[in-house]
Amino acid sequence: MGNSKISKPRMQALHWSDSLPVKFSFIQFIIASLIIISSVWILFTIEKSHQLQAQITLSQNQGLAIVAKLQQTTSKIESLAVSIASLGEIYRHDGQVLEKSIPALLDKNGKYDLISGGGIWPEPGSFDETKQLDSLFWARNKALELERVDDYNSLNGPGYHSESWYKPTRFYPSGTTFWSETYIDPFTNEAMITASVPMWVEHQFVGVSTVDVTLLGLGHFFHQAMNDNHGYMFALDHSNRVLAAPKKDNRNKIFDKRAFFKPFASFTSNHPVFEPINERLIKLDAKLIEESLENPAYNQFQLADLMDTTHFSQREKLTALINLNAQGKPKSTSLVASFELGHDPILDEPTLVSIFMMPKTFWKIVLVTPLSSMNDKANIIAARMGIYLLLMQLAALILLFMLQHKLFIRPISRMVNALQGNQLAKLELEATISKDELGQLAKAFISRSHQLEVAFASLDASNLALEEQLTVQRIAQTELKLRKKQLNSLLNSSQNLISIKDIDGSYILVNDRFCEVIGIERHSIIGTKDSQIFPPHIAELILKHDNITLKTQSPQSFEQPIPSVQGEIVYQVTKFPIKDDDGTMTSIGSMAFEIGSQKIISQELHDKNKSLNLELAKYSHQLLMSKQESLQLQEKANTLELTINKLNNLQRVEVKNHELFPQLFATLIKQHTQEQDKLLSLICKYKAGISQENYDEIVGRLTEHTNKLRHFQHLIVTKEMAIKSINLSHYLSHFLVVMEPQLTEQEIQVRVVCDSKLSINRSSWDLLLIFYSLINNCLSHAFPGQQKLKQVSIEVVQEIDNLIITVEDNGQGIADDKLAALNSQLGSNIYSGTLSSLDAWVRSELNGTLEVKSALNTFTRVICTLPLKR
Repeated sequence: MGNSKISKPRMQALHWSDSLPVKFSFIQFIIASLIIISSVWILFTIEKSHQLQAQITLSQNQGLAIVAKLQQTTSKIESLAVSIASLGEIYRHDGQVLEKSIPALLDKNGKYDLISGGGIWPEPGSFDETKQLDSLFWARNKALELERVDDYNSLNGPGYHSESWYKPTRFYPSGTTFWSETYIDPFTNEAMITASVPMWVEHQFVGVSTVDVTLLGLGHFFHQAMNDNHGYMFALDHSNRVLAAPKKDNRNKIFDKRAFFKPFASFTSNHPVFEPINERLIKLDAKLIEESLENPAYNQFQLADLMDTTHFSQREKLTALINLNAQGKPKSTSLVASFELGHDPILDEPTLVSIFMMPKTFWKIVLVTPLSSMNDKANIIAARMGIYLLLMQLAALILLFMLQHKLFIRPISRMVNALQGNQLAKLELEATISKDELGQLAKAFISRSHQLEVAFASLDASNLALEEQLTVQRIAQTELKLRKKQLNSLLNSSQNLISIKDIDGSYILVNDRFCEVIGIERHSIIGTKDSQIFPPHIAELILKHDNITLKTQSPQSFEQPIPSVQGEIVYQVTKFPIKDDDGTMTSIGSMAFEIGSQKIISQELHDKNKSLNLELAKYSHQLLMSKQESLQLQEKANTLELTINKLNNLQRVEVKNHELFPQLFATLIKQHTQEQDKLLSLICKYKAGISQENYDEIVGRLTEHTNKLRHFQHLIVTKEMAIKSINLSHYLSHFLVVMEPQLTEQEIQVRVVCDSKLSINRSSWDLLLIFYSLINNCLSHAFPGQQKLKQVSIEVVQEIDNLIITVEDNGQGIADDKLAALNSQLGSNIYSGTLSSLDAWVRSELNGTLEVKSALNTFTRVICTLPLKR
């Protein structure tokens, strides 16, 4: 059967490309390249980015240092203004002391190029009761010497009290400074910005002290601050107007004289590249306004006088400055924005823009730094680090290559040569010398060689046993196929639905009847779950039954619908567990037979039993009704007499209503007839020689009056005519035209609220009587005195199946006791007035109700409710 001797295969020489040293060298070269490339990439991306960020932070810190230096200067100016204010408060009645002290203070710091002047500006009469304008102001001349300027005290102009640097200072506490917008002094023609400090004496505002800062000096300050930097800087006041900018040269042709004293937004409209800066400034102002509203010291009413004289675009900002100063915000200089500008028109390259905001002054300092210098520094640092790192990596890779060859590749080559030459002695020697994993590998090769010899010896015996087993398996497979065929025939001939699912709910067997009922082929069912072939509600029900069977591990029966090509059919389903020899449940079997016909028979019996119970209840009810009928007849006899009395009263109301119609039409037509006669008499005078213009006017009035008379035909319809649908909006317009003479005579204004699409099927006579009675009640009782404004409102709305008519006047109203008596008459048999008679007629003829609400000397409201269905 086989030969157990070990054959010696012929070993071929390896190609150089298949040898391990070549492969290891190549792999090591690839790894070394990846390490070097990744190191270079890390240096010039992450490390460069880190260094660039460090350079950006350094640039921003330099900007903070410049701003801090500027803040020191503004703090000194604020201290100078506070000192002048203190002098004014102490020596307000001693002008000689003030005239000597103020110039000395202005010259003390020696900042002749920055401080252009200053002084004291009293309130009217606070220093001298005889003077309205009493300022003490000094300004520098061309020789930088202080000279007294009295032009502000001239009575010809509006005075310094209306200046923008003076008015807001009233709301600043003592010792605090308000920095104004940039402006040009009208007398010195100097471009400046003013630091104003209020003067308070015994909690009374007595004036302002000022120190003027020249914008030329501020520009010189920024120019010196940026000498050592490659970028430039410009400053904006609290209204975002340019107060300092880089000097104009060949590169800077943007910031010229036109950029100053104007909002930065108008500047960016001519230079859109600076629009990102303007957007950050707008967001910063919005944030400041929002912070000022958190705990405001002054509300809009306290600042009303100041806001009325301030331009509407600056009101919110000025209010925020006053409240933030009262709250002591912000505490210190802050970096509010930092971003890159794609192309700066001055530096002609990408730049980093940093925006700082100073406290108290609320100036925005914008620092623009070129990114190229930062990138160059970052590249130099990254390159230096990269050279040293690459040298270290190359040395480490060379050492690794040498160690791999000595410790790994050479021992493996010796083992391969020993195996190729079938020299087990050399292999055993290698296993003895090597104490590492390679020695273990050599010992494993030797041990496996001995095992192979034993294995080949036992192969012959195993082959004979395998041939016998194959013969037995063929016989068993033939018998298994026969049994499987018999089982399939049994399952497919059954009219029940039979299926088997595994524990996970996937179908592994279904019979033909199952496929026929649900209308899906067997290969599309096997391996699927209920949720894939049944509707969701049925799949959920089947899963619930499966879980019960899995939990109990015993047969269970359920009723459930199963969808088929004829619709859902109710089946009685029996589910049972299928277990292996160890008693472990492996699958779920299911058999279902139709019980729909049984359900129909049960339902028919249930319905018949229900009908018999209903007939029995009906006969019992008839017996009970016959007993109650005798009692009702007795009650009817008792109420008959009351009904006769009520009918007599209603008859009197009906007669009264019929009498009302002639009076109604006599009243409505009387004034229209008089107007008609008057117009006809005027026409007759035409023959007497009136002008053609007057004649045309009379004809026009006659035509207008004739149109008014036509409105009667929409109101007067005989009660015998068939009732048609009436549009209430149109009907009310006709009614008011007819009633216009009476309403005009009493100077009453009528307001109508009615949906233009609201229509009802009611007699026009009934509506005419209701509206006329309600309006006539207002004309007769609502306005007895000489009330100037007389108003009546008519509101008609539909609420579900009712029509609500509300007539309300603003007349004298009804006292509470009279209103209670009137409402008690409504719905009773007492008919003593117009509304009680109308209520009786509405209740008897229209099945409606009437309700009166009123407040003395305020209003009277009559609400008539009519059902739309009779």
